[in-house]
Amino acid sequence: MVDSSVTPHDDAPATNLPPSSPTLANPPDQSFALDPTPLEIDIHLSLSQGVGAMAAATKTYALVLQRGGRLAGVLTYADVARAMTAGVAFDQAPLADWMMPLASLIPHPQISSMKGSLPPCSLPYHALINTAGHWVGVLTPDGTFGLPSLPWPPGIAAELNACQLQSLSLQEQQERLSLALKGAQMGTLDWDIRADMLVMSEELQELLSLAPGEFDGHYQTIFKHIHPEDRCQVDQALQEAILRQRRYDVEFRIVLPDSTVRWLLSQGQVFHGPKLTPRLVGVTLDISAQKQAEAALKLQAQRERLVSEIAQRIRNLLDLDSILEQTVIAVREFIEADRVIILQCAPDMSGEVIQEACAPAYPAMMGWAVRDPWSVDEKFLAHYRQGRGMAVANIYEQGLSEDQLMFLEYFKIQAEIVVPLLQEQTLWGLLIAHQCSTPRQWSTADVRLLQSLATQVGIAVQQAKLHRQLTLANQSLRRMAYLDGLTQVANRRRFEQHLEEEWRRMTRQKAPLSIILADIDYFKGFNDLYGHQAGDNCLRLVARTLNHTAKRPGDLVARYGGEEFAVILPNTDLKGAETVAEAIRRAIRDRHISHRSSAIDTIVTMSLGVASCIPSADSSAASLLKQADEALYAAKNGGRDQVRTAPPQ
Repeated sequence: MVDSSVTPHDDAPATNLPPSSPTLANPPDQSFALDPTPLEIDIHLSLSQGVGAMAAATKTYALVLQRGGRLAGVLTYADVARAMTAGVAFDQAPLADWMMPLASLIPHPQISSMKGSLPPCSLPYHALINTAGHWVGVLTPDGTFGLPSLPWPPGIAAELNACQLQSLSLQEQQERLSLALKGAQMGTLDWDIRADMLVMSEELQELLSLAPGEFDGHYQTIFKHIHPEDRCQVDQALQEAILRQRRYDVEFRIVLPDSTVRWLLSQGQVFHGPKLTPRLVGVTLDISAQKQAEAALKLQAQRERLVSEIAQRIRNLLDLDSILEQTVIAVREFIEADRVIILQCAPDMSGEVIQEACAPAYPAMMGWAVRDPWSVDEKFLAHYRQGRGMAVANIYEQGLSEDQLMFLEYFKIQAEIVVPLLQEQTLWGLLIAHQCSTPRQWSTADVRLLQSLATQVGIAVQQAKLHRQLTLANQSLRRMAYLDGLTQVANRRRFEQHLEEEWRRMTRQKAPLSIILADIDYFKGFNDLYGHQAGDNCLRLVARTLNHTAKRPGDLVARYGGEEFAVILPNTDLKGAETVAEAIRRAIRDRHISHRSSAIDTIVTMSLGVASCIPSADSSAASLLKQADEALYAAKNGGRDQVRTAPPQ
């Protein structure tokens, strides 16, 4: 059980031990006592050697013997920590000043009180244990320290064996605990609060990134490599645990020499009681792997949320430009790229940048017609057509031509991710992320994110295409519903709808609204003479002439029925409408469309009736239309090829 044996120098001067080192307390026999004048133990023992020897033997103490095997005291970890806190160097100070003196060792009560067969001597033997209950050996009547291998009487031997087994059991438990802590990479801290002594295991020093010998026993040294942002919370956790006598649980970061970060979890509590010195005891373990896993899960959740948000926008938006704009902005922010673009490809693999999100420090590419350096290679085209992306960490390691490098350098591109945008198995475009500040080792997660978003963008492109097709179909249906199939001007249904709309609008504005009704003179005779195909051509030409004459945004030309046309003129009074009607009559004559069956001329002519009013709640669009019809009837009865106006209201 002897951990270390050290003898004093022969020439060491005799001085007294510190006052706190009395002789053995309560000897069972007054004839047995240590020398009342203890020797000075002038021992020069290196602190690192002493602690190292104790750690190597997995002991919590070392026995200090005088020459001849006489026990002088015990040096424990607590003694070493106390000396370290005081800044003692053992190569310059006596060990006796800091060891646990012999007087502090407690005689085993059963052995010291035994009466029985003893060896041939008149004084009893004493089994010695320290304050932690560890058996350290036997003190003989002459004051020398004995080992349990000596031949003891049966009764004493049994007690000694029991005490030895207990000590061995405690030692084995301590060794198992030590191995378990090492295997779990857990460090321990024992802080004697009253004495302000901190004992830290080697594992904890390593976790705190403290070099061997760097821990000097001071509280502040614990914080030397703790991340500056975490020091306050660690200190607060420990101080509150001491103040409130409760458990502590704190996570914090250690900044390693290479500037990387290690995450630690420290847990423990303060122990105190009537017979117990208050002390804070805890363990610390490395949770970096757990933190990395948590960060990876958080990042994955953020990626899934981003993809889900863009998918939701695609479902809610039909505007492809808006979807693409939000996509490049979201991608640049999420992966912290310097630039993200969408390149729409042409059949020759050239393309135009149609959307971009770019950091202000780098040139914009929006609207540029460019060719991606990798898209000109057939092997990359095959790669893209399979929907697979590509990550380039450093453009200068790709064997590119000088022209390709010049293109990339112009836009400050040093690294990029390229993923294809497919449309029905055809390469529609490319979603590209650029790193311009430095080369970048892209993560697999970055590439997968862009591929997931590329799928959503492909859906958006397909959706936009379908929307355009649907819009065109609806426009065609609308034209079919509101246009006259022959003349391609508004039909009577559209005329009546527009008249009601303009009537309400002019009522609100208290502005005039005019109507022109026009009829081709003797058109039945034209059809009889030239045939219906020529008649259809005549109607088309007349409709185009009316459209060219009444061409303001609010004006509407409609085929009212047969050879009759109508014109709606909002914000136009009777005089203005009459001017337009006369312009129409002259424009028709200027066409010189032959009409030899006409009773008034040899060319096609028109008769027109005009009516105007300021709409109000007391009148109606139908009454205005009736006045225009009456004016047209007057023009026909008056000789045709003329304009007549209804009396102003």
